[in-house]
Formats: sequence, C-alpha cells, structure tokens
Amino acid sequence: MELPLDETVEETEAQGADGIPEPLPETQDADRGAETTDDEAPPAPEPVQPDPAGLEAAVAGLDTRLEESHRLLARQTDLVDRLHAENQNLRAGELRNAQLPLLRDLLRLHDDVGRMRDAAEGSDGDTDDLRLVQESLLDILARNGVEPFAPGHGEPFDSRLHAAAGTEPTTDESLDRSVVEIVKGGFRWDSGEVIRVAEVRAYRYRDAAQDAPEN
Repeated sequence: MELPLDETVEETEAQGADGIPEPLPETQDADRGAETTDDEAPPAPEPVQPDPAGLEAAVAGLDTRLEESHRLLARQTDLVDRLHAENQNLRAGELRNAQLPLLRDLLRLHDDVGRMRDAAEGSDGDTDDLRLVQESLLDILARNGVEPFAPGHGEPFDSRLHAAAGTEPTTDESLDRSVVEIVKGGFRWDSGEVIRVAEVRAYRYRDAAQDAPEN
C-alpha cells in the first residue's frame, strides 16, 4: 500500500537531507536551561584573612589561664602536703601519748639501776652487770625515739629543760643561775619535745660585801 505523497514529503523534511533526525525542540530547551543554571551559580567565597591583633589577644588569654591553672595546682599540692604532714604528726602524737606510761616506767627503772651502780661503786662492788642493764634500757628507749640529755656545768638554767634541785651560792655574778651539777638526767623525744626535765643544782649570786661581818 503506498503512502500519500504529502506524508512522504513531510517525513523526509523532518529527517533532514542526510536522513538523521533533527533534535527535538524540547531537548534544545533543556540544554539551554542547564547552561543558564551553570552561568548563574554563586562565586566561591574569598578566604578570610586572620586578624593578627585578635590572635595575639587570644594567645595572651590562654597564657593567663594556663598560669592561673598552674598557681591553683601548686596551691592544691601544697595544701595536700600540709594536710598529710599534719595527719602524720597527729598520728605520731597519739602513738607517743599511748607510749608515755610505759616509757616513764622504763625511765624509773633506768634511774633505779643507776642508783644501784653508784652504791656498788661506793662499796667497791662489781657494777658490770648493772652497767649492761642500764645500757640495754637506753638502747630500748633509743629504738622508740627517746634520747637522754644532760646540761653541762655553767650552762644557763632553763626552766623548760631543767628543774632546780638545790642552789649553790657564788660571788661570781657571771655564774648566777647557771648549772652547778646534774642530780638526775633528762629525756626527750628525738624531735626535741621534753619527756622529763633534768634535775640540777644551780648557782645563786650573793654579794660578798653583804655577807662580810660588821666591825
């Protein structure tokens, strides 16, 4: 069946002279729309340049906060150390207070052994065993933080360390209220706190002119 001549001519014009179909009007419009969209895209933003003054201020602020943090840390560390030391001292004080009754008994035993040694020496007796006992007692006391002390001759009398067991008159004013001799030695903790003061005899100045008989 043959097509009408008019339809054949229209189809040939639509295909073009080389027989390839021409692009549809809708496709061309879509391509133009895409090109228009690409042309209207916003430009990329320019990079923001940092403000040197603002950076310096920010760094200075960080340094200040860091120094303050270091000060707070040092203060907290010091506080912890002091609390620990106080706690240790408190515990040591409580322990020593609990030891005092036993220590006083040992000190009395030490004094008794010393008197026995003096008596034995006066009677030409053997004092070696008594000396060993007294040395053992001193060793026990030392292991528990207790040490003996004895003021020397001429040392100024100190009521915190000494107790007067008698006086000796002197006309030398420079010797007034100084130690003549030790009656009983003292004991103290190795930290310096006195457990028992030393008993001593002390010089007492007297003016020789006042003691001279009147003519």
